[in-house]
Amino acid sequence: MKNPLTKRLPRELKHDWKKYIVLLLFMVAMIGLASGVEVANGSMVASIDESYEKYNIEHGHFNLKEQASDQLLSDMPEEITIYEQFYKECSEDIDLDQCEDATVRIYAIRQEVNTACIHDGRLPEGPSEIAIDAGHARSNHIHTGDTMIIGGETFTVSGLIASPDYSSLYKNNSDFLFNAIEFNVAVVTDETWAALPSDATYQYAFQYKVKPENAKAQKEIADNLMGRIAMLAASDGVNALTDFVPEYANQAIHFAPDDLGKDRALVSVMVYVFIGVLAFIFAITTSNTIVNESAVIGTLRATGYRRSEVVRHYMILPICVTFLAAILGNLLGYTLFKNVCVNLYYSSYSLIKYETRWNAKAFLVTTIVPILLMALVNFIVIYRKLRLSPLRFLRRDLSTSKRTKAVRLPSWKFMKRFRLRILLHNVGGYLVLFFGIAFVMFLMAFAISLPETIDHYQSSIEENAIARNQYILKGCQDSNGQRITTQDEAAETISIENLLTTSGVRKGEEITVYGYAPDSRYIAISDTLEGNEVFVSEPYQNKFHLSVGDTITLEEKFEDVSYSFTVRGIYDFSGSLCIFLPQENFNHIFHLEAGAFTGYMSDNIISDLPEDMIYTTIDAKAMTGMAAQLDYSIGGILDVFSWVCMLMGLLLMYLLTKIIIEKNAGSISMLKVLGYRNREINGLFILLTSIVVLLSTAVCAFLGIWGVMGAFRLFLNQINGWFDVYISVGGFIKMVLLLLLAYAFVAFFDMQRMKKIPLSDALKNVE
Repeated sequence: MKNPLTKRLPRELKHDWKKYIVLLLFMVAMIGLASGVEVANGSMVASIDESYEKYNIEHGHFNLKEQASDQLLSDMPEEITIYEQFYKECSEDIDLDQCEDATVRIYAIRQEVNTACIHDGRLPEGPSEIAIDAGHARSNHIHTGDTMIIGGETFTVSGLIASPDYSSLYKNNSDFLFNAIEFNVAVVTDETWAALPSDATYQYAFQYKVKPENAKAQKEIADNLMGRIAMLAASDGVNALTDFVPEYANQAIHFAPDDLGKDRALVSVMVYVFIGVLAFIFAITTSNTIVNESAVIGTLRATGYRRSEVVRHYMILPICVTFLAAILGNLLGYTLFKNVCVNLYYSSYSLIKYETRWNAKAFLVTTIVPILLMALVNFIVIYRKLRLSPLRFLRRDLSTSKRTKAVRLPSWKFMKRFRLRILLHNVGGYLVLFFGIAFVMFLMAFAISLPETIDHYQSSIEENAIARNQYILKGCQDSNGQRITTQDEAAETISIENLLTTSGVRKGEEITVYGYAPDSRYIAISDTLEGNEVFVSEPYQNKFHLSVGDTITLEEKFEDVSYSFTVRGIYDFSGSLCIFLPQENFNHIFHLEAGAFTGYMSDNIISDLPEDMIYTTIDAKAMTGMAAQLDYSIGGILDVFSWVCMLMGLLLMYLLTKIIIEKNAGSISMLKVLGYRNREINGLFILLTSIVVLLSTAVCAFLGIWGVMGAFRLFLNQINGWFDVYISVGGFIKMVLLLLLAYAFVAFFDMQRMKKIPLSDALKNVE
């Protein structure tokens, strides 16, 4: 015979259809997002894993000061195969206005290693054709067939490509973040490359004949290999090793796939947390239903229904809603959300083409785990509620507390005491409301603080720069042995060396050592520093938790040489991780001649330095490139995300306050019978809930900011560089106001709901 309890399900669903629709939409959105990220990420990561063999990705590369002689190449270690991949860097004019818009790194078409994946068009065939990076093209709205000026010559874009060794467009491996807006990678024919006017950088890719099995073995072999290549290059007499990047440490190769993996983990955790919150909402709703239907449950139990049958009955709707949400969410995830995620990744990274892969993990994360989590939470709550005897249910005596008397309230006025009693009676619902608001405020803090951090960094970087322009020279003397000088009165010499950390939160972090001239106008350190005493920048102090008096040890990148420094003070400079010491001490520590220097810095543009002696120029545009890339990649998304968080908060508060009102429907009805007006009843329930929401919002706003700062610190500890999270007073107020605005809508609907509670409810279930 059909179970009579089943007939109650459609009636219960019809009675609370609004609540179930809201919960369904919530879960569909979260499961759809998780499914889309899982499918997009899984497909892209699988394609990236296959690309190592398909596009013959390097196992590392090194740069030499001069082109290697045949003898030097023949002396190279036998366990590696070496490939030439020389490149030239030229200015790029995208809009043909005769102004430099970006820097393009140009290779001749690579046939043996790091071969290109063609997204659109074809590889260049003629002298005025060029194939450029697809990510850079998207960032700057360039299409196949467009023309651009490269190094003063006009080129036609023959195709858009992805280079497997530049899935993220890092110009230098030590950069804090890639920059797809102002940096480009391109290929041309051999003849066109040879005719380019710029100087070549002599880069050599290598592959192991037998690749090491794991990361630890790769590191040991790479460290040994770097030392041997450095010795061979130095023994050549005119050559030197200037850069060495093994594949496992190459951010341009690994940053994108690593970020994809972190996104999958983060979204999965968010789904579990959110489904857990919704499961508790379901459980609280069901618990209230059990209280309201206690007499019915007592009758059923007394007539022979087992506890397991009643538990199963009250679990059916939550599980069915979750199952339906999983189906709809996966349908959206494999279609709409998957495409959205793919477009987001392609707008940030220079990824190769991918094919959609269906994976079992997506089904596990988005279907099995949410259903099990929903079932577990509801089972625990419902089973605990139904442990009482049938007689207790018939008497509506469902209290599990051993307390024999009620909490004694203060001698306040009746309305205040009644309000306090409501708070104590609904403390569970208000706690869930608090945690729901905390979850929303964390997401909102992230959405609001990150754009503000980017804007703050962009607006302050030029002000906080050591100097607006820095010119790094190939040497402090020209080809005739004369000291390089300038007539710019604002210019002064500076010495720069890059070392690596040996310990702390991140081993191998690049630290810039600045040697400043006496009485420097750009580095305002008045203390007299002796020996190895240094000032450290604020980011270095913050990331590595340094204090005055600490000893820090840094090492050379390509040699087994280390240096110890004593922290004398903290310098108010937020541009990078660096240390400062007098130029005289700098030359002594690094065994340089007296008066040696690395380059010039000035707030003016220095125009009288020999062009052939300038190694690189650092200006404000280069400094703000990272922030511009971040703003392009996620700025607009986060603005939308903050409004999505507001909607999420609105729906959560709607559900939870609805539960609280339904739980107190009998009390509200009794107040109406006693003659209280709607305004007075609102003063009891709506005002109390408003106070809880206001206090929770204020507290959770601080907790959200604190949580984002902690999460951001953990993230920055894993990558190069540092900058502090910034949120303005206006941003904090925006967080609070958005949630309070959402609650204003909820409170309006709550008042309408309370007006509809009939007086007859007070007469129901009276013993």
